[in-house]
Amino acid sequence: MADDMGWGDPSYNNGWIDTPALDAMAAEGLRFDRFYSASAVCSPTRGSCLTGRHPHRLGITNANAGRLEADETPLSEILDGVGYATGHFGKWHVGPVKTTSPTYPRAMGFDEWLSHDNFFELDPFLSRNGGPPKKFYGESSEILIDEAIKYIEKKQLEDVPFFTVIWFGSPHEPYSGMETDLLLYKDLPEKYSDTMVRLTSNTTGQQVKRPLRDVLIERYAEITAMDRSIGKLRNALKTLGIKDNTLLWYCGDNGIP
Repeated sequence: MADDMGWGDPSYNNGWIDTPALDAMAAEGLRFDRFYSASAVCSPTRGSCLTGRHPHRLGITNANAGRLEADETPLSEILDGVGYATGHFGKWHVGPVKTTSPTYPRAMGFDEWLSHDNFFELDPFLSRNGGPPKKFYGESSEILIDEAIKYIEKKQLEDVPFFTVIWFGSPHEPYSGMETDLLLYKDLPEKYSDTMVRLTSNTTGQQVKRPLRDVLIERYAEITAMDRSIGKLRNALKTLGIKDNTLLWYCGDNGIP
């Protein structure tokens, strides 16, 4: 699941953001053109995806104030109870990830997790299985996919079925990108520099105004990096010989605000 990525972002819909992995999935798989997220903000959609229940029934209607109740039964808990390995990687945002929370990933049925309470950028701090946050260096989407692939490989060796949830921090603002990805969009028209937009500062965490062109370049770079990591996951499933026996589902929690 992407964070704040709209239906018009992949290149199969707009033709110019570089998303070859998502394009291939759209061409080769089943594409839902009238699939709608449960909410226009983060937490309600995530709670709904885990439980199959409407956000109002869950009591989660706010992007940042809601959390799952301990008596909910998410899909991860059901699958964990019938022998599936269950892993979560990335943004949690339906409660804290620390072990003192009644809705941390293990309480919701995940046997392993490398997660963050909310969104994150380059060099993210992530908590492994409820331990203290640790800084991971690199592009966040690629970090999550590398960890998820290790998890899947381990479960293949154990010969158990797996349910793996990967919730990217991208392309949620404040945005940042690797230099090679930023360069892909260096020819974005200069006219966008005339418009200023408000977003969070990567350095202070406060609201700032920046030229739209700079912001778009960084956002598109995040999307491309995320797409590359999805392609890496697809290749790994093929290499492991489980591509034809694995359901890979991609969606966004909501469109760009």
